[in-house]
Order: sequence, then structure tokens, then C-alpha cells
Amino acid sequence: MVALVLFGIVGALFTRLMTVQGRFFDRQGMGNAARNVSRASLNRVVSDFRMIEATGGVVAATSTSLTIRIPFAIGVLCKNNVAGTATVLSLLPVDSTTYAKATENNQFYGYAWRNFSTGVYSYVEAPATEANGDAAVCTGVSITMVPNGKTVQVTPVVPALAGLGTPVFLYNKVTYEFKASTAVPGKLGLYRTVIAPSGALASEELVAPFANTAGWKFFAVNGGSVAQAAPPANLADLRGLELHLDGISENIAPGQVSNETAPFTTAVYFKNRTN
Repeated sequence: MVALVLFGIVGALFTRLMTVQGRFFDRQGMGNAARNVSRASLNRVVSDFRMIEATGGVVAATSTSLTIRIPFAIGVLCKNNVAGTATVLSLLPVDSTTYAKATENNQFYGYAWRNFSTGVYSYVEAPATEANGDAAVCTGVSITMVPNGKTVQVTPVVPALAGLGTPVFLYNKVTYEFKASTAVPGKLGLYRTVIAPSGALASEELVAPFANTAGWKFFAVNGGSVAQAAPPANLADLRGLELHLDGISENIAPGQVSNETAPFTTAVYFKNRTN
């Protein structure tokens, strides 16, 4: 009789141990899943945000939505006003797939050129076009295309004050936004939407789910080292972003009352600052 009682006690304890261990591993797994959400979004977001030009790269901003101009190719001006309509550029090497994706379905949005005297980039868009150019035009003014580079022509023409060798980059217009997820209903997802000059939208949900605290804050020229919750009135004063990529698990672990969360904060500062 005593043996049966002891066996029952040991069995109950063992069952309790297995239950606790199972819940622990479930919670660990969901915690890892929440962290993976933050990590999965980081590479894509940072690679795009680091390319933002400081004074004109941000078009619209809120704490959960950001519309930006993302450069995908950079080069120099070879000759302006070719045939009275176009400017020929010699571009540095760029991944062929990246270039093809940036220009497919008429998603090329515009170009920006740098003023030699002020260092400020001016944006030319709506409408702007991009097409293959003649490398001989660049060779004729002693600009040799870099191996694996590309010669293109853009319209409308760059203003006359831009001279030979003026830096120029081509860009897409893209919106990053946290909104209701389609992959994980009831949660937030991070979307990347490419905006074509025609207004057509090509949207994809990059990763989900995120906590309701996900978003970004803003570093401004006169804001010091502390990021602000609201963007400055003049978006040209933006100098960086504090990213809050707070992941969350899809489900609640057994024995818990809420989803596992993985707070994640990092910062990105814009390039080509003039102040």
C-alpha cells in the first residue's frame, strides 16, 4: 500500500515536471519566434534606410509610415541636352537583378543631381524616364565607363548649370508602413510598397507579427541625440531614424496570458549631410 502511494506521488511529480518543462520550451520557442520577426525585418529595412539622402530623401513621415526616395544606381553626367531632350549618364556597377527590379513595370520614379556649389541634391520626377544610352557619348568627353558599369539616358534634361561629371543617382519611391497583417490576422505587419509614377502600387508584406509599439522615431538637425516621437515640420531637417522593430509571437504560450514580445531598437543615420 505504501509503495502504491509513493509510486503515485512520484508519478504526479514526474507529470508536473514534464508539464512545466513543456510550457517552458513552448515559451522559449515563441520567444525565439518573436525575436526572429525583428531580425528578419532588420536587414531589408536598414539596407534601404541607409541609402536615404539627408535633405530630400524623405517625402512623408509618421510614426508608423515612411515614404522615401531610395537610390538604386549612382553615376556621373557625361553630356547634357542630347538631341535636345535627354541627359546621358555613366553609372557605376550595380547588381543586374537589383537594377531590373527597380526599373520593371515603369517603377523608375526619377533622378537627383548634386549642385557643385551648394552640395544639395535636386530631385527630378513626375514625369522622368530612363533608357539605355550610348557609351560613345561618354567616351567622347573622356569619361570611361567602369567595368560592368552602365550607360543610360534620362529625361527631362539636367539643368544647364550642372556640368560634366555632376553626380547623379536614380531612385524609386517606396513606402514602408506598419498596418494590419494579412499573413497573421489581428496583428501588425511591415509592408513595403513601391510607388510608380502612374500611381500604381506594388505592395508586399515583409514580415509579421509586430507588437503595437513597433514604429520609428526621428532625429532632426536641432533635436540633439534624443529621437523625437513626431517628425520635424520640415522633413529636410531629418537626419536619421530610431527604429523600433518589436516582434511578437503569433500565439500565447500555455500558462501565459499574453504573447511573447521581443523589443528591438536600433538607429539609422542618413548619408550626404550638408549640415
